[in-house]
Amino acid sequence: MKNVQFRNGKVFNPEGIEINATLHCNMNCKSCAHLSPLFRKKNTDPGTMYHYLEVLSHSYHASYAKIMGGEPLLNPNLLELIKAVVNSGIADEILLTTNATLLHKAPDELWEAIDSLELSLYPSKLPNEEKIESFKYKAALHKVKLRINYYDNFRFSYSEEKNEDFSLTQDVYDTCKMAHFWHSHTVIDGWFFRCPQSIFIPQQGVAGGWNNEVDGLRISDEPEFAESLYKFLTRSQPLKACEYCLGSVGKLHPHKELRRADWRPLGKYEDLVSRDFLTVCRKDITADDSCLRLSEIYPVE
Repeated sequence: MKNVQFRNGKVFNPEGIEINATLHCNMNCKSCAHLSPLFRKKNTDPGTMYHYLEVLSHSYHASYAKIMGGEPLLNPNLLELIKAVVNSGIADEILLTTNATLLHKAPDELWEAIDSLELSLYPSKLPNEEKIESFKYKAALHKVKLRINYYDNFRFSYSEEKNEDFSLTQDVYDTCKMAHFWHSHTVIDGWFFRCPQSIFIPQQGVAGGWNNEVDGLRISDEPEFAESLYKFLTRSQPLKACEYCLGSVGKLHPHKELRRADWRPLGKYEDLVSRDFLTVCRKDITADDSCLRLSEIYPVE
């Protein structure tokens, strides 16, 4: 397992920084970790994102920038956003993640702009074989690394009831793949976050919501920012969002889509945690979470 490093006054993420092209989605997956079904239409502005990433690039670098959402292909300025991320110098490669429902409409310019493509496919809107083959063809044609993930299951992502058991909160934080394994760092509205849940849980009014500065770090060009960022990313204490977030150890359930009105989860925090999987992750945080049924990888030849 690779960890975040601090070298020569700069933070290096061995994984990817997440850029949400949209907050909304055209699917309503139960337990979506980004809470996308609850968001109204919101697209990220390329110029604004470039500004913050360019400033951040002086103190931080990632192996790749993961362009995602929501569903990123809903953003009409997606190509301009990708170019802005490239020009910022924040990462070595560009990875686009999509549910593929709109990918057949993507222009060749989009394929040319990315290095890798990850398809997250779900039973409720599975593309037919003809479309999947066309995606493989396009990837090979444009020298894009392709990964096709078939998800049959999700894990509960959060509870709207606060967990009052601090030791359980600490356990969930310590076993969180987003924070400690995938390093799912996220930039939004000029703020840097360790994980997407620490943004989206309060934005949906859980416990009345709270300000960004509670769990985020405002991006700055001050000389001491890089060191502050490293300390922020390696802290041992949970975030406020962790009192509601289930991290990687929510109970497993089959994937399905819900009406927006039915999406918000019910149940107490302790009832939504999988104690068995928590025990597994204490021993091995890289353990398979059983959400993915099949993954196909097509490298560039």
